[in-house]
Amino acid sequence: MGALLALGCGAHTTPPQEGAQPLGGAEDRSYRDAYGPYADEVREALASGRCKVDKKCGDLAFVNCGIEADGLGYYVDTRSGAVLEVCGGACWARREGFCVACPPPEWTCGE
Repeated sequence: MGALLALGCGAHTTPPQEGAQPLGGAEDRSYRDAYGPYADEVREALASGRCKVDKKCGDLAFVNCGIEADGLGYYVDTRSGAVLEVCGGACWARREGFCVACPPPEWTCGE
């Protein structure tokens, strides 16, 4: 996953802002356990061209899978490939555990 995201896919890269505060303890991230299966999905979608890296912020990337048309958007840790947040069309369906923090607190580069 990291290799795919490192390519940039024409993404805009922004350095993180100094002094940004990441999430606190592990309890703040427990909802992310459900995102584990999405890592493979995101990697495959990037490889096939169905999704693209729109933005980068330090070691994070925003992967756009058609968010303009109610598709999903994923905030991904490029080092581990872990999905930190699922946003976009998932928010409209009000699925529990999705869109908890869009963008996640670790994304310190603005929207």
